[in-house]
Amino acid sequence: MNTHYAHQLSDLPGFSLMADMMSMIELENRYFAKLSLKGLRHAGLKVLFAAMNFDLNNLSATDFLYGVSPAVTAATRADNIQLAIDFLMCDEDSPEIKLLVKDLIRLNERRKTVQAEALIRLKPLVNENDKVVIVIDHTLGKGMNGLVAQELSRTYSRPAIVLGNGDSEDTYAGSFRGLEDFSMLDMLGDCNSVIYTGGHDGAGGLQLLKKDIEVLRQELNGKLQNFVADNSLYYDLEFDINQVNENLINYLSEFYRITGNKFKQGRFLIKGLFVSDKKLIGQSNNTVKIDCDKLQLMKFKTDVNYYKSVPVFSEIEAIGTLNINVWKVYRPKFKVTKTLQLFIEEYRETK
Repeated sequence: MNTHYAHQLSDLPGFSLMADMMSMIELENRYFAKLSLKGLRHAGLKVLFAAMNFDLNNLSATDFLYGVSPAVTAATRADNIQLAIDFLMCDEDSPEIKLLVKDLIRLNERRKTVQAEALIRLKPLVNENDKVVIVIDHTLGKGMNGLVAQELSRTYSRPAIVLGNGDSEDTYAGSFRGLEDFSMLDMLGDCNSVIYTGGHDGAGGLQLLKKDIEVLRQELNGKLQNFVADNSLYYDLEFDINQVNENLINYLSEFYRITGNKFKQGRFLIKGLFVSDKKLIGQSNNTVKIDCDKLQLMKFKTDVNYYKSVPVFSEIEAIGTLNINVWKVYRPKFKVTKTLQLFIEEYRETK
């Protein structure tokens, strides 16, 4: 009818595909993801990206996946879905957007704190002899179970299940996170102890009777008796520190601008790093900053023990993702500072 209303919302399909972890090797999905990142239109998302210090003219999928998307879903995890709905319905600029964004960021910071505290609390309950991490925590709630399960899965390199109270007094309900090696959803569906399971191959929910918790543990250990947790770190390319510069990082960032399910962010081994200093930073003291000449290493979601283990005045090599942190200062004089960074997964000393 000679209207073009859909053009005003052309950025939303790509964000939806990325948020739901759809395949990013599918060309149609990549097309819509590119529309989202290169043609941001949504008034609320513009304000949220800017408030989280992302460059609106140089957005990547990781900015959305690990920045903005968790901030929006933090509202639903806090049982405040109306806040998320109100935010997403802000398709035009309005005075209320800044207030909504402020609330989303506040809830997201709270989510990070709860998630970090839960990981510390639950680690002592993990039986590392089990093929699947299974823990019970009644305080987290449905909105946080999956996030904590994901952290436990990454930490122990195996599937993880976090359970809490179910629909009735005699049941547990919770979330699972699996690995790319096999379908955790199908495996749980084959367990006699599981009343219900649903979701995706690697992420979903389940319910079982409390009396069957040990049966589930035995079933999973049996099905995965030949499974060996692989905590190896894999990387795409390796560089000497002397090869790393702004041009290289910009080139790699452009290549990996659209990442996600089945098209992962590039990981690189950087050699020849010399540690000159280290700092423990962040509101919860869970981020370690390591100075290595022209490259700054950042380790997120860690603790003081990791900080203490980092050797100063030593040579190391590290695996992670490369990034440029751009910091703008407007007073007393406008100044732009660029810092080359490596978001590290792990390091090791070299001799």
